[in-house]
Amino acid sequence: MSFLSLLILPLFLSSAKVEVFFSATDGCKDKIIKSINSAQKSIKIAIYHITSREIMQALIDAKKRGLDIKIVADGEQAKDKFSKVSLLIKEGIDVKITDYSTRKKRFLTPKMHHKFMIIDRKYVMTGSFNFTASAEELNDENCVFIYDSVEVVEKFEREFERLWKISQ
Repeated sequence: MSFLSLLILPLFLSSAKVEVFFSATDGCKDKIIKSINSAQKSIKIAIYHITSREIMQALIDAKKRGLDIKIVADGEQAKDKFSKVSLLIKEGIDVKITDYSTRKKRFLTPKMHHKFMIIDRKYVMTGSFNFTASAEELNDENCVFIYDSVEVVEKFEREFERLWKISQ
């Protein structure tokens, strides 16, 4: 994080409510599922990797309730045999995959490494937590929920829309 970001971030969060959860002790996955289940209009997700059956099922159920769901997933991880991306697409969820093949450099492969979710354009979940069993059961991960900050939601919305436009 840049020095300028450290100066500006408090301005965005001055009126916001922030909740922090850790996978080892607080159950990030359950909080994410609860957020999906309580969504009323829309869910936008940018996620590096999704293998969690429970999160996938919550998203499918939300789609069946009539929610507008859009997901941008990393192209390489979407090919993983455990990825739930193809199942989400099969269930009618709008999923786009990043294609950074033209940006590869020698031994480096770019990644869409975001992990964030926007619920009803009202609040954001972000952090290190991929939607995977490993994130919940093995790794030390975090998820941060930011409520009551129009500025934060708008910033994540802009990033999501940028990713949506460049993905297939």
